[in-house]
Amino acid sequence: MSPVRYQIKFLPIAEEDFSEIITFIAADNPNAAESLADKIEKSIQLLTENPLMGRKPRDEEIRKLGYRYLIVQNYLVFYVVEDKKIFIHRILHGARNYKILL
Repeated sequence: MSPVRYQIKFLPIAEEDFSEIITFIAADNPNAAESLADKIEKSIQLLTENPLMGRKPRDEEIRKLGYRYLIVQNYLVFYVVEDKKIFIHRILHGARNYKILL
């Protein structure tokens, strides 16, 4: 029996985050941008079979909203699991104040 696969859905703001991050890095180092894009995409793809692999945020307010996150190099991929879907909410640099951006 094959494992249940969850469907990935990107919120428009998360798509924008991803595009901005990769474009910014590519302006200086296209190879690094491509490598990071691959790592982010592969990490997100792993969620289809293991949606709870991301960490729960320490911040109680954010945790109560159901957020989890993946760490990919210096970036945090915030997502929520609902039914058999994973909604990617934001992809943010770890140094940013994510609490006000979620």
